[in-house]
Amino acid sequence: MRNRTLITAVAAVLTLVGCTQVTPPTVRESRTVSAVFSNIAETKSLDPHLAFSSESVLFVRQTYDSLLEYQPGGTQTRPALATKWESSADAKTHTITLRSGVRFHDGSTLDSAVVKASVDRLREINQGPATLFGNLDTVETPTADTVVFKLKNADAFFPGMLPKLPIVSKKAIDEHKTADDPWAKDWFAGNEAGSGPYTLGSWERGKAITLNAFDGYWQKFQDGTPTKVTLRTDPDVTTAVQLMCQGQVDMIGGIGTDQTDQAAACADVKAVEQPKLGVNTVFFNLKAKGPVSDVRVRKAIALAVDYKAYLEYFKGRAQEARGPLPPGAVEFEPPFPAFAQNLEEARRLLADAGYPDGGFTLSYLGLKGLAWEEFFGTLLEENLKPLGIKVKQTLVAWPQMVSVQGNPETAHDLSFLVLNMVTPDPTSILRNYTTAAAADKGGMNWGYYANGDLDQRLGQISGILDETQRLTVLREAQQSIIDDQVAIWLPSSNIYQPVGKKWEVSYEPIDFVVMVRFFYARES
Repeated sequence: MRNRTLITAVAAVLTLVGCTQVTPPTVRESRTVSAVFSNIAETKSLDPHLAFSSESVLFVRQTYDSLLEYQPGGTQTRPALATKWESSADAKTHTITLRSGVRFHDGSTLDSAVVKASVDRLREINQGPATLFGNLDTVETPTADTVVFKLKNADAFFPGMLPKLPIVSKKAIDEHKTADDPWAKDWFAGNEAGSGPYTLGSWERGKAITLNAFDGYWQKFQDGTPTKVTLRTDPDVTTAVQLMCQGQVDMIGGIGTDQTDQAAACADVKAVEQPKLGVNTVFFNLKAKGPVSDVRVRKAIALAVDYKAYLEYFKGRAQEARGPLPPGAVEFEPPFPAFAQNLEEARRLLADAGYPDGGFTLSYLGLKGLAWEEFFGTLLEENLKPLGIKVKQTLVAWPQMVSVQGNPETAHDLSFLVLNMVTPDPTSILRNYTTAAAADKGGMNWGYYANGDLDQRLGQISGILDETQRLTVLREAQQSIIDDQVAIWLPSSNIYQPVGKKWEVSYEPIDFVVMVRFFYARES
């Protein structure tokens, strides 16, 4: 059966989903199964309603449950703290039935009042995952085990967003709130109160977070499931690879193809490869004063890129880019054409823009430690030489990169950002091109692109219940972004990460891809 689109898959959740059996808390096996995961960055906060970057979600997904979750390693939505959900015909009302017998780490229990408190907290804090729930109008709790979400506008994708809603203990909020901090943000920043499979053991800032299995978890720990997890921070990827080869690291997240190959060459290491719903995006700074403010210059630069060489860098483990959406997110008919180098057309456009001989320098910002971003900077430098354009490449750590791009006065002419699907809704990526997502507002619109018509279109798509019409509007939205050449869209590699041979594990393609959920990993 043809995989038409992720949209089709999500539309299916508008029907009733059957109940699942409640598994009572079961004491886990007595032996300790340890897993050590290395990442290049560390979360700044443990607060699940604030933290929404890849390094933060790596912690949150282990300690907090949501009403629904994605199938491990996949994109389909299934029950978690909810046993079933039902959506109205107009997709404006979504009713959730809660699982019974769920305990939080602080001993409190789950009911509809707890869910409402979590939603209220999320919306009041209004950061991170709250950006996905702007369409939510009211939350009703008609019974202790029923929650009704009412939306301002129809949304066929709403159930697919619920895995992004961590449920926290209401008891913890009440016990740790103050007059100046009514949602206990200070306490949650360094502590946790979830119902997930792991509890917080310790946090040695800058080095590691340790997690311990929660014996009262509502699901059973299967044999081989990690019972102790260490989340290491290793900004130097070379160090992480060396530690893996020495048997001190079991899994690594977010490293490049070459580095994965290096690790997989070690005796007890293998490479895990999965499809990825992401696209390598190099934003133009549209607020920059100079040549890149002209769309003709931006198009010329994009046409100078040797996309074939960049694709070959990934050694067959990547897919061609065709626009802002990743391959596999949506199947358009006819498909968007793949991007290709055309130096002759690039020269014509530069001449039309008043730069027949180039004569200017572009600043390019990439993430230090990610080889494919450095490779692109070097490739861009070589590709633009025939046009008389120079490139100054800068590679910095992630926190500095966010800080630099978060100010339009310091933002570089071009900046590399990996954009991934975060829900089954394809507009979850396209919203990174909206005015509300501008980098100086904490968003991922590093190009400072402002298009009121696009903002309006994207706000309509999820409410269009007819698939054909929805695809038409989605195509138009993507085409407008391409026409304005907001970015250079590059081939994106598959998920390809090194893992110890003794582990069976999946990375999460719709959850920032650099992470795993350890409860579903198994030591063989």
